[in-house]
Amino acid sequence: MNIKNAISKENLLTILFELLLLSAGALLFALSFPSFVYKWGIGPLAFIAMVPVFIVIHRIGFIKSVIYGAFFGYISYSLFNYWLATFDPMAFVAVPLIYASYFLVLFPALKMADNLFPRKGYILQIFIWVAYEYLRTKGFLGYSYGVIGYTQYNFLSLIGMADITGVSGVTLIVIYPSVVIGNAFKKGIVNFKVTYREWIRPSVIWLVLFTLFNVYGLVSRVDYSNSPVWRPALIQHNINSWRSGIDVFESALDKLFLISEEALEEKPDAIIWSETAFVPSINYYLKTRSERRRVEMIQNLFTFMKKGDVPFFLGNNDLYVTGEKRVNYNSVLHYDQGELKGNYHKTHLVPFSEHFPYENILPGLYNYILSLKVNFYGKGEEYTLFEQDGIKLAPLICFEDTFGYLSREFVNRGGDILLNLTNDSWSPEASCNIQHMAIAIFRTIENRRSMIRSTTGGFTTVIDPNGKRLGELEPFTDGFLITETPVFRDRTTIYTIWGNWFDILSVIISLVGLVLGVLFKIKLF
Repeated sequence: MNIKNAISKENLLTILFELLLLSAGALLFALSFPSFVYKWGIGPLAFIAMVPVFIVIHRIGFIKSVIYGAFFGYISYSLFNYWLATFDPMAFVAVPLIYASYFLVLFPALKMADNLFPRKGYILQIFIWVAYEYLRTKGFLGYSYGVIGYTQYNFLSLIGMADITGVSGVTLIVIYPSVVIGNAFKKGIVNFKVTYREWIRPSVIWLVLFTLFNVYGLVSRVDYSNSPVWRPALIQHNINSWRSGIDVFESALDKLFLISEEALEEKPDAIIWSETAFVPSINYYLKTRSERRRVEMIQNLFTFMKKGDVPFFLGNNDLYVTGEKRVNYNSVLHYDQGELKGNYHKTHLVPFSEHFPYENILPGLYNYILSLKVNFYGKGEEYTLFEQDGIKLAPLICFEDTFGYLSREFVNRGGDILLNLTNDSWSPEASCNIQHMAIAIFRTIENRRSMIRSTTGGFTTVIDPNGKRLGELEPFTDGFLITETPVFRDRTTIYTIWGNWFDILSVIISLVGLVLGVLFKIKLF
């Protein structure tokens, strides 16, 4: 009985120790990004954040890897996405649960690589991680927040490689040390008898890669000193008017007018408002003339735009009604002298809060989401470019700038400047805004194009083709930003041409490696 008790106690202590390691990894992961500790994030932590995780993966069996994967996924994304609790408690529960299910699959895959290739498994683990981070951005639940490469948004020389590989190349160089260190200590938490193959050679390879990445990042910087510039005024009015009623809509418009009038004194090339800055559908209420106060708001808007004598770009809830069918679009509208020059309907919608395509399969969940007064949007189908002053502007709404394929598609169609209109003021946490902005920086480097981000309450900024922020407004303040934005169009990058080739290669290496490992194990080869 005493022996059994001793064994049980030893097992319990082992489990607690392993859970502690995983919790430490989850915390380091979260702190590497803009977080509740430091709003700008502690990027260098990312290089070692996963060391505790890979130590645990080497220690445990396959069954444990499933359970521990779910545990790590839930804890890490609860800490990383803590700001969801201030926005939508349901989302704060749902997102970590989704990532618990992802890691429930990822951990066993990492463990398989460890078992199938005792000496070289760490190489396969690196590519498995890169493949996972790519695959989780795809489909209905696609979500780019938390990709570990994005922690390096301030390390501009390192992330210059993104114009070849996208963010995945940066992810590889960031996750590499954690995998190698975890592999070196797989025979024990304190194992100083590491061999040349386990520790020294992989470390030298990483140092060479790290150096090459930084050298390339420096020499690949574009020189836009002779490029033309565009000087729009970005208006940050810091009122989250969405779903707030006509009184707030009117107050928001008054504030937009006030700040825009101040900006117009600086003779900008355009005025840019944020996502759904003007909520009532201009298209719908002009046609129906229903709801007098909304119609008056639209008339006041047109009077102001004509008086301003510059083009306007603004976010609007664009409603179309045909019979009993109503379709809303989250839109950007381009006006010049009060005349509509173009509109763009958001093509990549936010899951659950903007659309849910499984009404017939999961009617209960669909109706529950509707009961929360969610306003589902129609999905746009066109990659609309706005042309102004000889410049082709590529509109991106909200988190569309977190997906590389969208910016790439716009640039391939001739986009000169990426134009992001977003409303991140639904969260009162500055780190949320900065997490979003950090991802956007990679879009500029991937395509070597400038980006303009006009937001409701932050993070309003102008980013050059090298990922450098040229000007910015503090989150949750009101004001305007006028910065000379380079119109650089002289380079087409490998990423712009080939897209996510490195991600796809990582997926292939991961799948082929695991399959070959299994075949070798059962001696079919």
